[in-house]
Amino acid sequence: MNRSIAVVLLLAAAIGAGAYIAWKQPAGLSAPGTAATREASTSSAAGSATPLAASHSAATAAIARRVAGAPAKATLFNEYLGAKSYRALYDRLHNTGEGATAEGLYVQYDILRKCATVTDRQQYRRGVQPKPLDQRRTDFIAALPPNDPNRDKRIAAFERSAVNRCSGFDDVQVTQSDLDKMLEDAANAGDPKAKAAEVEQQIWAQRRAGQWRTATLSDTQIGTLEQAVASRDPGAMMVAGQLLSNQWNSMTVQVGPDAQPVEPRAFYNAWQVVACEYGYPCGSDNPRIADECAYRGHCDATSLPDYLSYYASSPYESELLSRYESVLRGAIESGDWSQVTVSRGATPAPQMGFGGHGPG
Repeated sequence: MNRSIAVVLLLAAAIGAGAYIAWKQPAGLSAPGTAATREASTSSAAGSATPLAASHSAATAAIARRVAGAPAKATLFNEYLGAKSYRALYDRLHNTGEGATAEGLYVQYDILRKCATVTDRQQYRRGVQPKPLDQRRTDFIAALPPNDPNRDKRIAAFERSAVNRCSGFDDVQVTQSDLDKMLEDAANAGDPKAKAAEVEQQIWAQRRAGQWRTATLSDTQIGTLEQAVASRDPGAMMVAGQLLSNQWNSMTVQVGPDAQPVEPRAFYNAWQVVACEYGYPCGSDNPRIADECAYRGHCDATSLPDYLSYYASSPYESELLSRYESVLRGAIESGDWSQVTVSRGATPAPQMGFGGHGPG
């Protein structure tokens, strides 16, 4: 579908959305329930100022404004997400008071999970590039059509995307039990991201034990994810949202007063947008923005919500994204999750997933 057609369809979706009955304000993730309802609030502010403003419905434009009004928080974790060199940050944290904080422990865990050699686990070391950067740059530029209108933007995005943040970790080794202990310590110290990541690792443990198709989230694990999200930690929202957007065996997440099963991609995108609204780094320096521009030529988005609503969603999914986002944001604000419920039993669709951190 070319861009002009996509814009027309998105505008049509926006017009249709005006006649749709507003969902009730959400109120329970662990089990279905009832709650007092409020009409979803609407914004009367002007349209988005991004290059994709013409494609936004009123709802997605309101999301863009909220994200623009909530810049990335000045936290250690967000510093880590924007770091060009993980080794420099790791050396700063290792065996220091800053590194002994709950978030400091989690950041060290996540760095080692990505960059260190895990001696008792056979896997390709993430972050190690198969070719030298100069060769990859040459190959990348040679593959770009000379008349690509985004050629310069794509080359600039490649330079941002191609940084090997794990450089300097060749001499660092850990065991899986070391990683598990670091994650446990971070969670026990109170880091919400670590608590959500522990649930993720528990699921991977089930899969390693042979339950690849039968692994599912327990009520206890869902409760842990709910508590992590309730902290309003955007990093925890990213991990929890990914887990809750996957399709698990004999478990269906439902949203809204009519308890409709969520559509996984739109639901996951909504979780990402909500995390942006709570301070996750989602501006033009978000790594996904650079990756998508460099390798797919999707260079018009200036924020992650822009990318998700325009490039990563159909018009229908964009409208779902805005509805899910409203429910999730309301639930986080009110602490009432009764419009996000879990049904146990046969799932109506084939299972799909959104990656995840994997073992460690």
